[in-house]
Amino acid sequence: MSKKKTGKILFYVLLLLAAVAAIGVISHFTSGFTSDFKTFYVTVNGKDVMNESAGYLVSPSTPLKIDVRYTFGFAMAENKDYSVKIVPNKTTGKDFAFSVGEETRGFYEEKDLTAGFRIEKTEKSFKLTPRGGTLTDVLKAVYAGKEIGDCENYGYADMFTAVITSYNGESTVKLHFSIDGTATGVILDKEMIVF
Repeated sequence: MSKKKTGKILFYVLLLLAAVAAIGVISHFTSGFTSDFKTFYVTVNGKDVMNESAGYLVSPSTPLKIDVRYTFGFAMAENKDYSVKIVPNKTTGKDFAFSVGEETRGFYEEKDLTAGFRIEKTEKSFKLTPRGGTLTDVLKAVYAGKEIGDCENYGYADMFTAVITSYNGESTVKLHFSIDGTATGVILDKEMIVF
């Protein structure tokens, strides 16, 4: 085979590989071609999250570490900031009432639970830690100085959502999480029941 023919074949093979790589990158940043191309996303436990994800557990001793990423961050001359807000994850049939002093409130009425968590923010990542190990502790931090009625039996899986927003407010990623140890149901031990 001539050098000219070998060069053409090599050129077409490289062109094909470049096309496959481009399709792979586009697929990754569009969540398998199901959304618009994402220029803002987060990484949790080594997994990229483009839109939303669930199933995370946090506690005072095991915070959740989130890396914040911009797809074209390498080309940005200046640092692009981000914001974090914690809100209730509204799941059908899971809303509950709790007391704040003399007032009764619904959990889903809460607009901002961020004060119930410590957010240690750096330029490219943050750690999310609850201010205590229970739902009551979190609500006491939100309503500083007010008496919170016991609401431990109302916990459910992924009851909180961390909303991470890009510097320009155009993109958000949602992470649904629970406080490790928050009640998610009642389990009866047959051997311990006394009649």
